[in-house]
Amino acid sequence: MKLRSLFSLNQLAIRTFAIFWFAFFAMMSLVIAVPTLDLRVYSPLKEADVVTYQKKIIDIIRNGQLKGLIAEVPVLHTDKFQPSRPILIDLQTKDILGELPEEVPYIRRFADVSGDFSEPKRKNFNEVQISGPFQVYLGDEANSYALYFISYVNPQREMFNYIFDRPIILILLILLITSPLLWWFTRMLTKPISHLQKAANSVALGNFKIDKRLTAHGPLELRQVGQSFNRMASSIDHLISNQQTLLSSISHELKTPLTRLQLATALVRHECGETDSVKRIEREIGRMDKMISELLLLSRHQMNSQVERDIFYANTLWTDIINDAKFEAEQRGITFLTNIRLPKNELQLNGNFRLLESAVENIVTNALKYTKDKIELHIFIQEEEEEEEEEEEFLRIRIDDNGSGVHPDEFEKIFKPFYRVDETRTRTTGGTGLGLAIVSNVIKEHQGKVWAEKSPLGGLAVTIRLPLWISK
Repeated sequence: MKLRSLFSLNQLAIRTFAIFWFAFFAMMSLVIAVPTLDLRVYSPLKEADVVTYQKKIIDIIRNGQLKGLIAEVPVLHTDKFQPSRPILIDLQTKDILGELPEEVPYIRRFADVSGDFSEPKRKNFNEVQISGPFQVYLGDEANSYALYFISYVNPQREMFNYIFDRPIILILLILLITSPLLWWFTRMLTKPISHLQKAANSVALGNFKIDKRLTAHGPLELRQVGQSFNRMASSIDHLISNQQTLLSSISHELKTPLTRLQLATALVRHECGETDSVKRIEREIGRMDKMISELLLLSRHQMNSQVERDIFYANTLWTDIINDAKFEAEQRGITFLTNIRLPKNELQLNGNFRLLESAVENIVTNALKYTKDKIELHIFIQEEEEEEEEEEEFLRIRIDDNGSGVHPDEFEKIFKPFYRVDETRTRTTGGTGLGLAIVSNVIKEHQGKVWAEKSPLGGLAVTIRLPLWISK
């Protein structure tokens, strides 16, 4: 079974192999076709080749072969199999001596281009290879000839030798053939992957809409992944929608009996007067009413946090909150210090302004509620050395107080719904255990983070981190 799965092929693997072999055969076909298209350049003979041909010239002059050409001794077709056969061109009459009929066009073409005796050349014409010219004098010095050598070669082998002698040509051929294919292949893979990445980012931001592009482009395997991703997004959307609807329905339904309890309490007070029991009942009903309101608020935040998003300047988020908090702190004799370290350029955020403002206001209000007599508010950009792996810039809003604080084991728990550090303190302040849970929910839906830690002032420090919006 393992061996079978190891050698199983899918559509993507088949396409990969097909492109590889297509590129290979295309390159080989091009190499084979180049000689037949007469694309070989006129290449100058190397010094060693010139010396070799000069020795051959001496030999054929000594054995009288050139005199036989001048005497127009017939050339047989079997002579073409000689390793290197000489021919002559009379420089005065332009007559060719010692040629075969099928060689004449090649010899004429070569002689028209290569006529410099000081720089002999070589060129292939299909299977015919011509080298020269070399100047020779026979008999009367005034009667000079251009000597050429003809060989019959394998054009494919010569082309391979030519290419492998010049690696740059081989590299250029490989790039010429494989680059467009690789570009097309990578484009075929990266485009659906890019769509999948964008869809994943969209889901991370709370948008669970189905992206039809995921099932329309790319190999079958990636389209199947896209189809599964769309089903996952649809299921998550359905699950969250049901959860939010249930929470909203329960909170709404609790309003009716709560209203009846308030009415019954009013009747009891009318009959029995303002007793301690009536006050206690009213206080608990008030706490329950506040809790239900915050449950409805939490549900509404989860449903609508992605509906209303806008780009706004970050400083508008805390200006009114700081002014109101300073006024309240002054009335209660609390020292309120602000430390805002931001660049001169206007920073921007992308999100739901009303929800983010409510989250910031909540942590400031909590600090005012639980501090003794001092609060510090710090707003700054996250330094790069703090988290080197992050490529984005983040805005940090930190509020410190010198209250009693909480135990380090409870730093994460205080952001859970209905969690209370101290039941006595909760009753005194009238908290429901949902405020920080709402803050955490809002910040996370804006791709941010909120956490608590011990403050240098001795109390609690709550920090909100939000990604800044960078214009493209």
